[in-house]
Amino acid sequence: MSVARVSLLVALALVVIASIARADPRIGEFDLPTLFYIAKSDDRNRVDYGVRLDEQCAPASHSPIFAYWRRFEPGQALLGDLSVLDRRGYGIAQQAVRVSEPNGSWIELRLSAFPQRRLLALVQPAGDRCVGTVQADIAGEEAVLDHVFVHLDGPMQVREIELRGEARATGRPVVERLRP
Repeated sequence: MSVARVSLLVALALVVIASIARADPRIGEFDLPTLFYIAKSDDRNRVDYGVRLDEQCAPASHSPIFAYWRRFEPGQALLGDLSVLDRRGYGIAQQAVRVSEPNGSWIELRLSAFPQRRLLALVQPAGDRCVGTVQADIAGEEAVLDHVFVHLDGPMQVREIELRGEARATGRPVVERLRP
């Protein structure tokens, strides 16, 4: 076996070991576990996007939004980290805290799957808890993003992506379909 092939096998083994070792992403006491999620057509598992917060409901770092698997299929751990390959499709391309004040924080983010689309997360205190929403342009309207649905034609083959949310002005459902 060639040195390159052995190196590749060792690298793949390390990726598998790292993903097994981190199969349970920790959700902290003050974190919001789900701002929005991406569901897909091949099973019931989804990728949730949460935000790490401190006790004052402020972002806990400069990059507080995190993605993780929330699994609903039998025989799987309920929560899991994204693998290196998963991050290409479901990861976060960029994020930055734009405003952080006691009455709320704005976090801008872009997903790896469609980095041209800007999303704005608003996290704010509501009584004794924190709440969060994600605003996006959906079908030409300012909307609150609920979730994204990915129609797959096979492993790693995306047929269509649906952005689903609620128009801010009217409260009615809005859907936008994107083709890769």
